[in-house]
Amino acid sequence: MPLSLPWLPRHLAALIRLAGLLLVVPLLLGADDSYLREIEDEVKRQATTLTTDLPQSGSAPTAAAADTTVDRLTPGLDLAAFEQALRKSLPGTYTLYQQLSPAGKQQAHEFYRDDNRLANISGQITRLLGGTP
Repeated sequence: MPLSLPWLPRHLAALIRLAGLLLVVPLLLGADDSYLREIEDEVKRQATTLTTDLPQSGSAPTAAAADTTVDRLTPGLDLAAFEQALRKSLPGTYTLYQQLSPAGKQQAHEFYRDDNRLANISGQITRLLGGTP
């Protein structure tokens, strides 16, 4: 059903509809494709990390499971260094981290000091952004 604005001249109503369409088109065309690709890449990395962390019953740990530096941030980083490491290791999560309040960022850093695993840090930042501690 077309937009009907009887009190406006016909050409002005068409111009308003066109302006509205121009505002919506970038959203429909996927203006944030690079951001979505970063998140997809991060999910793939984390899925790989999670599958290598699964315990293998009755077998010796593999080299991938024994190497804990692959899926962890360096322990003991201050807030600025933590942010840089997060930005480098998990760019999608870092984008979410930037949306946190200063108190939320501090909570994420404190969580990292207790548990420096990338998957857990990412989950905590997502919870904090959603309002769940």
